[in-house]
Amino acid sequence: MTLNQRISSYGKKLTKSEQRLIDELQAHYPRGLLASATSLAQKVGTSASTVVRLLAKLGYESYAQAQMEARLEVTALLASPATRADAVINDDTSIRSCLANALLHDQHNLTATFASLDVAAFEAAVRLLTLRKVRVHVLGHRTGASMASHLALHLNMCLPDVRLMTSSSALPLEDQLLWIDEHDVLLTPTFRRHSLAIARAAKYFREKGAKVIVITDGPTAPAAASANHLLLVRTSSASPFDSYTAALSVCNALITAVAQRCKKEMGAALERGDALWERHWNDAANPARKSPSVR
Repeated sequence: MTLNQRISSYGKKLTKSEQRLIDELQAHYPRGLLASATSLAQKVGTSASTVVRLLAKLGYESYAQAQMEARLEVTALLASPATRADAVINDDTSIRSCLANALLHDQHNLTATFASLDVAAFEAAVRLLTLRKVRVHVLGHRTGASMASHLALHLNMCLPDVRLMTSSSALPLEDQLLWIDEHDVLLTPTFRRHSLAIARAAKYFREKGAKVIVITDGPTAPAAASANHLLLVRTSSASPFDSYTAALSVCNALITAVAQRCKKEMGAALERGDALWERHWNDAANPARKSPSVR
Protein backbone atom coordinates (compact mmCIF):
# COMPACT_ATOMS: atom_id res chain seq x y z
CA MET A 1 0.00 0.00 0.00
CA THR A 2 1.03 3.60 -0.55
CA LEU A 3 1.33 6.07 2.31
CA ASN A 4 -2.15 7.52 1.73
CA GLN A 5 -3.69 4.04 1.65
CA ARG A 6 -1.94 3.14 4.90
CA ILE A 7 -3.20 6.34 6.53
CA SER A 8 -6.78 5.72 5.36
CA SER A 9 -6.80 2.19 6.72
CA TYR A 10 -5.21 3.12 10.06
CA GLY A 11 -8.09 3.25 12.50
CA LYS A 12 -6.31 4.02 15.76
CA LYS A 13 -6.10 7.39 17.52
CA LEU A 14 -3.10 9.60 16.74
CA THR A 15 -1.29 12.03 19.03
CA LYS A 16 -1.19 15.72 18.11
CA SER A 17 2.41 15.40 16.93
CA GLU A 18 1.53 12.37 14.79
CA GLN A 19 -1.43 14.19 13.25
CA ARG A 20 0.80 17.16 12.34
CA LEU A 21 3.20 14.70 10.71
CA ILE A 22 0.34 13.07 8.79
CA ASP A 23 -0.82 16.48 7.53
CA GLU A 24 2.73 17.38 6.46
CA LEU A 25 3.30 14.05 4.69
CA GLN A 26 0.00 14.15 2.82
CA ALA A 27 0.46 17.78 1.79
CA HIS A 28 3.88 17.13 0.26
CA TYR A 29 3.72 13.46 -0.76
CA PRO A 30 5.80 11.91 -2.25
CA ARG A 31 8.62 14.47 -2.09
CA GLY A 32 8.08 15.19 1.59
CA LEU A 33 9.29 11.69 2.46
CA LEU A 34 12.58 12.19 0.61
CA ALA A 35 13.94 14.42 3.37
CA SER A 36 15.63 12.88 6.40
CA ALA A 37 13.54 11.94 9.43
CA THR A 38 15.23 14.77 11.33
CA SER A 39 14.36 17.39 8.69
CA LEU A 40 10.78 16.18 8.52
CA ALA A 41 10.46 16.27 12.32
CA GLN A 42 11.81 19.82 12.52
CA LYS A 43 9.13 21.06 10.12
CA VAL A 44 6.34 20.10 12.50
CA GLY A 45 8.14 20.60 15.81
CA THR A 46 8.63 17.00 16.88
CA SER A 47 11.44 14.44 17.06
CA ALA A 48 12.91 12.07 14.49
CA SER A 49 12.00 9.13 16.73
CA THR A 50 8.34 10.20 16.53
CA VAL A 51 8.56 10.13 12.73
CA VAL A 52 10.03 6.63 12.76
CA ARG A 53 7.45 5.37 15.29
CA LEU A 54 4.56 6.77 13.25
CA LEU A 55 5.73 5.08 10.07
CA ALA A 56 6.15 1.82 11.99
CA LYS A 57 2.53 2.14 13.15
CA LEU A 58 1.51 2.55 9.51
CA GLY A 59 3.22 -0.72 8.64
CA TYR A 60 6.59 0.35 7.30
CA GLU A 61 9.57 -1.79 8.31
CA SER A 62 11.83 1.27 8.40
CA TYR A 63 12.09 4.90 7.37
CA ALA A 64 14.25 3.74 4.46
CA GLN A 65 11.40 1.59 3.16
CA ALA A 66 9.02 4.56 3.24
CA GLN A 67 11.58 6.66 1.39
CA MET A 68 11.97 3.95 -1.23
CA GLU A 69 8.23 4.07 -1.89
CA ALA A 70 8.45 7.84 -2.32
CA ARG A 71 11.34 7.53 -4.76
CA LEU A 72 9.37 4.98 -6.78
CA GLU A 73 6.54 7.48 -7.06
CA VAL A 74 8.87 10.32 -8.03
CA THR A 75 10.89 8.39 -10.59
CA ALA A 76 7.71 7.06 -12.20
CA LEU A 77 6.56 10.63 -12.79
CA LEU A 78 9.88 12.18 -13.80
CA ALA A 79 11.44 10.66 -16.89
CA SER A 80 14.83 12.35 -17.14
CA PRO A 81 17.80 12.18 -14.73
CA ALA A 82 17.92 15.98 -14.72
CA THR A 83 14.39 16.30 -13.35
CA ARG A 84 14.89 13.46 -10.87
CA ALA A 85 18.15 14.80 -9.44
CA ASP A 86 16.56 17.56 -7.36
CA ALA A 87 13.87 15.20 -6.13
CA VAL A 88 15.99 12.28 -4.94
CA ILE A 89 19.30 13.84 -3.88
CA ASN A 90 19.45 15.48 -0.45
CA ASP A 91 22.37 17.35 1.07
CA ASP A 92 21.99 15.53 4.40
CA THR A 93 22.17 12.00 2.96
CA SER A 94 25.24 10.15 4.23
CA ILE A 95 27.50 8.02 2.07
CA ARG A 96 26.55 4.96 4.11
CA SER A 97 22.87 5.71 3.44
CA CYS A 98 23.62 5.74 -0.29
CA LEU A 99 24.98 2.22 0.06
CA ALA A 100 21.96 1.02 2.04
CA ASN A 101 19.48 2.69 -0.32
CA ALA A 102 21.08 1.13 -3.40
CA LEU A 103 20.78 -2.33 -1.85
CA LEU A 104 17.20 -1.72 -0.76
CA HIS A 105 16.10 -0.59 -4.22
CA ASP A 106 17.85 -3.43 -6.02
CA GLN A 107 16.36 -5.99 -3.65
CA HIS A 108 12.93 -4.51 -4.35
CA ASN A 109 13.55 -4.47 -8.11
CA LEU A 110 14.62 -8.11 -8.13
CA THR A 111 11.72 -9.29 -5.98
CA ALA A 112 9.10 -7.29 -7.89
CA THR A 113 10.49 -8.24 -11.31
CA PHE A 114 10.57 -11.98 -10.71
CA ALA A 115 7.22 -11.96 -8.91
CA SER A 116 5.45 -10.34 -11.87
CA LEU A 117 7.52 -11.72 -14.78
CA ASP A 118 5.48 -13.31 -17.56
CA VAL A 119 6.84 -16.86 -17.24
CA ALA A 120 5.02 -18.04 -20.37
CA ALA A 121 6.65 -15.23 -22.38
CA PHE A 122 10.05 -16.14 -20.90
CA GLU A 123 9.65 -19.81 -21.83
CA ALA A 124 8.47 -18.90 -25.34
CA ALA A 125 11.47 -16.60 -25.77
CA VAL A 126 13.86 -19.41 -24.82
CA ARG A 127 12.19 -21.82 -27.26
CA LEU A 128 12.37 -19.19 -29.99
CA LEU A 129 16.08 -18.53 -29.45
CA THR A 130 16.91 -22.24 -29.58
CA LEU A 131 15.04 -23.12 -32.79
CA ARG A 132 17.15 -24.79 -35.47
CA LYS A 133 18.59 -22.49 -38.15
CA VAL A 134 17.46 -19.36 -36.31
CA ARG A 135 19.59 -16.21 -36.58
CA VAL A 136 19.65 -14.19 -33.37
CA HIS A 137 20.26 -10.44 -33.64
CA VAL A 138 20.93 -8.55 -30.39
CA LEU A 139 20.42 -4.79 -30.43
CA GLY A 140 20.78 -2.20 -27.66
CA HIS A 141 21.39 1.55 -27.63
CA ARG A 142 22.49 3.88 -24.82
CA THR A 143 21.65 2.23 -21.49
CA GLY A 144 20.76 -1.04 -23.22
CA ALA A 145 24.04 -1.27 -25.18
CA SER A 146 26.13 -2.92 -22.46
CA MET A 147 23.34 -5.42 -21.73
CA ALA A 148 23.07 -6.26 -25.44
CA SER A 149 26.84 -6.93 -25.49
CA HIS A 150 26.49 -9.17 -22.43
CA LEU A 151 23.68 -11.15 -24.08
CA ALA A 152 25.50 -11.49 -27.41
CA LEU A 153 28.79 -12.56 -25.80
CA HIS A 154 27.22 -15.41 -23.83
CA LEU A 155 24.54 -16.51 -26.28
CA ASN A 156 27.29 -16.82 -28.90
CA MET A 157 28.78 -19.62 -26.77
CA CYS A 158 25.46 -21.47 -26.88
CA LEU A 159 24.04 -20.76 -30.34
CA PRO A 160 25.66 -20.97 -33.80
CA ASP A 161 24.41 -17.70 -35.29
CA VAL A 162 24.32 -14.74 -32.89
CA ARG A 163 24.96 -11.25 -34.23
CA LEU A 164 25.44 -8.07 -32.21
CA MET A 165 23.94 -5.13 -34.08
CA THR A 166 25.63 -1.88 -33.13
CA SER A 167 25.49 1.74 -34.22
CA SER A 168 29.31 1.80 -34.11
CA SER A 169 29.56 -0.90 -36.79
CA ALA A 170 31.11 -0.07 -40.17
CA LEU A 171 27.68 -0.91 -41.55
CA PRO A 172 24.80 1.48 -40.78
CA LEU A 173 21.90 -0.13 -38.95
CA GLU A 174 19.79 0.00 -42.12
CA ASP A 175 22.38 -2.13 -43.93
CA GLN A 176 22.51 -4.60 -41.05
CA LEU A 177 18.75 -5.13 -41.60
CA LEU A 178 19.17 -5.86 -45.30
CA TRP A 179 18.72 -9.66 -45.17
CA ILE A 180 16.16 -10.02 -42.37
CA ASP A 181 13.49 -12.67 -43.00
CA GLU A 182 11.34 -15.20 -41.13
CA HIS A 183 14.41 -17.09 -39.87
CA ASP A 184 15.55 -14.13 -37.77
CA VAL A 185 14.92 -13.15 -34.15
CA LEU A 186 15.56 -9.72 -32.64
CA LEU A 187 16.47 -9.68 -28.95
CA THR A 188 16.57 -6.13 -27.62
CA PRO A 189 16.94 -4.61 -24.13
CA THR A 190 15.58 -1.05 -24.19
CA PHE A 191 15.03 1.37 -21.31
CA ARG A 192 13.97 4.97 -20.90
CA ARG A 193 14.79 7.19 -22.59
CA HIS A 194 13.96 4.75 -25.35
CA SER A 195 15.71 4.71 -28.71
CA LEU A 196 13.40 5.26 -31.67
CA ALA A 197 15.95 3.38 -33.81
CA ILE A 198 15.21 0.23 -31.79
CA ALA A 199 11.46 0.72 -32.17
CA ARG A 200 11.88 1.08 -35.94
CA ALA A 201 14.13 -1.99 -36.13
CA ALA A 202 11.63 -4.05 -34.12
CA LYS A 203 8.81 -2.96 -36.42
CA TYR A 204 10.87 -3.87 -39.48
CA PHE A 205 11.63 -7.34 -38.10
CA ARG A 206 7.90 -7.97 -37.66
CA GLU A 207 7.13 -6.68 -41.15
CA LYS A 208 9.58 -9.24 -42.55
CA GLY A 209 8.00 -12.13 -40.64
CA ALA A 210 10.78 -12.28 -38.07
CA LYS A 211 10.19 -12.53 -34.30
CA VAL A 212 10.94 -9.93 -31.63
CA ILE A 213 11.81 -10.35 -27.92
CA VAL A 214 11.85 -7.12 -25.91
CA ILE A 215 13.27 -6.66 -22.40
CA THR A 216 12.10 -3.29 -21.10
CA ASP A 217 10.92 -1.23 -18.15
CA GLY A 218 7.28 -0.67 -19.17
CA PRO A 219 4.56 -1.90 -21.52
CA THR A 220 4.37 1.50 -23.24
CA ALA A 221 7.99 1.38 -24.48
CA PRO A 222 7.93 2.10 -28.25
CA ALA A 223 9.48 -1.29 -29.15
CA ALA A 224 6.93 -3.16 -27.03
CA ALA A 225 4.26 -2.65 -29.70
CA SER A 226 6.26 -4.92 -32.04
CA ALA A 227 7.17 -7.58 -29.47
CA ASN A 228 6.14 -11.21 -29.83
CA HIS A 229 7.37 -11.75 -26.28
CA LEU A 230 7.68 -8.97 -23.69
CA LEU A 231 9.76 -9.25 -20.50
CA LEU A 232 9.16 -6.39 -18.06
CA VAL A 233 11.70 -5.40 -15.40
CA ARG A 234 11.80 -2.87 -12.54
CA THR A 235 14.46 -0.16 -12.66
CA SER A 236 13.78 2.09 -9.65
CA SER A 237 16.77 3.67 -7.96
CA ALA A 238 17.81 5.93 -5.10
CA SER A 239 19.79 8.04 -7.59
CA PRO A 240 18.74 10.15 -10.60
CA PHE A 241 19.72 7.18 -12.80
CA ASP A 242 17.76 3.96 -13.21
CA SER A 243 19.13 0.67 -11.87
CA TYR A 244 19.43 -2.26 -14.28
CA THR A 245 20.27 -4.95 -11.73
CA ALA A 246 16.93 -6.75 -12.22
CA ALA A 247 17.19 -6.44 -16.01
CA LEU A 248 20.65 -7.99 -15.96
CA SER A 249 19.36 -10.80 -13.74
CA VAL A 250 16.58 -11.58 -16.25
CA CYS A 251 19.20 -11.59 -19.04
CA ASN A 252 21.31 -14.02 -17.01
CA ALA A 253 18.27 -16.25 -16.51
CA LEU A 254 17.65 -16.17 -20.27
CA ILE A 255 21.27 -17.15 -20.97
CA THR A 256 21.10 -19.95 -18.39
CA ALA A 257 17.89 -21.37 -19.89
CA VAL A 258 19.33 -21.26 -23.41
CA ALA A 259 22.52 -22.96 -22.22
CA GLN A 260 20.44 -25.66 -20.55
CA ARG A 261 18.59 -26.42 -23.79
CA CYS A 262 21.79 -26.36 -25.86
CA LYS A 263 24.06 -28.17 -23.42
CA LYS A 264 25.70 -30.48 -25.97
CA GLU A 265 26.29 -27.77 -28.58
CA MET A 266 27.53 -25.35 -25.94
CA GLY A 267 30.01 -27.90 -24.58
CA ALA A 268 31.50 -28.42 -28.05
CA ALA A 269 31.66 -24.67 -28.65
CA LEU A 270 33.42 -24.06 -25.33
CA GLU A 271 36.01 -26.72 -26.16
CA ARG A 272 36.69 -25.02 -29.50
CA GLY A 273 36.86 -21.70 -27.70
CA ASP A 274 39.40 -22.99 -25.19
CA ALA A 275 41.54 -24.36 -28.04
CA LEU A 276 41.39 -21.02 -29.84
CA TRP A 277 42.33 -19.11 -26.68
CA GLU A 278 45.19 -21.50 -25.92
CA ARG A 279 46.58 -21.12 -29.43
CA HIS A 280 46.22 -17.34 -29.26
CA TRP A 281 48.06 -17.05 -25.95
CA ASN A 282 50.74 -19.54 -26.95
CA ASP A 283 51.39 -17.56 -30.14
CA ALA A 284 51.50 -14.33 -28.15
CA ALA A 285 53.91 -15.79 -25.59
CA ASN A 286 56.15 -17.47 -28.20
CA PRO A 287 56.30 -15.20 -31.27
CA ALA A 288 59.31 -17.21 -32.57
CA ARG A 289 56.98 -20.15 -33.20
CA LYS A 290 55.06 -18.17 -35.85
CA SER A 291 55.95 -18.74 -39.47
CA PRO A 292 57.86 -15.96 -41.26
CA SER A 293 54.83 -15.15 -43.38
CA VAL A 294 52.78 -14.38 -40.27
CA ARG A 295 55.32 -12.14 -38.56
